[in-house]
Amino acid sequence: MAKKSKTRLVNGVVSACIAAFFLLHASIGSVAGLVPLSTGLAWVVWIGAALAAAHVALCGATSALQLTDTVRPPSVNKKRHLALKWATGVALLVAAAVHVFVIRTVGAHDMLSNISGVFVIAALAAALAAHVCVGSKSLLKDLGVDRSYRAAVRVTACVCAAAFALAALAGFMVR
Repeated sequence: MAKKSKTRLVNGVVSACIAAFFLLHASIGSVAGLVPLSTGLAWVVWIGAALAAAHVALCGATSALQLTDTVRPPSVNKKRHLALKWATGVALLVAAAVHVFVIRTVGAHDMLSNISGVFVIAALAAALAAHVCVGSKSLLKDLGVDRSYRAAVRVTACVCAAAFALAALAGFMVR
């Protein structure tokens, strides 16, 4: 049981770091649409990608532990919830891949030159919010935080997603 707790704690910390990274990255991206920024810090994005890869690996490990637990086997509801977490994670991965493709194709500064860039940002923000909302209870449990904060985490994720989608729309409107 100690190994399970340690894996979940590490995954919770990595997840919190990813959330902070996304907030920072989206904030900088919002400003970059209005003001040209140096590309000298592009390596920081690779740190975020490495954190995401570690999160996927840790989620695989914790999912396997949960599904093979003989002491407390998962109920049908827990299995469905686990599938939903993976589905929203895959949706987030797809949205992030489209975002990277668009950035590499048209450039970061020109991403908001047409409405499709706004939709890419909005889809990415929505996928992230959905994934955070679905996984909020697990995240709080992994970090040892009272699960009564679940609603606050969900509201924060949705407000941030809406703010970044609106910022992308504003960047498009300014152009």
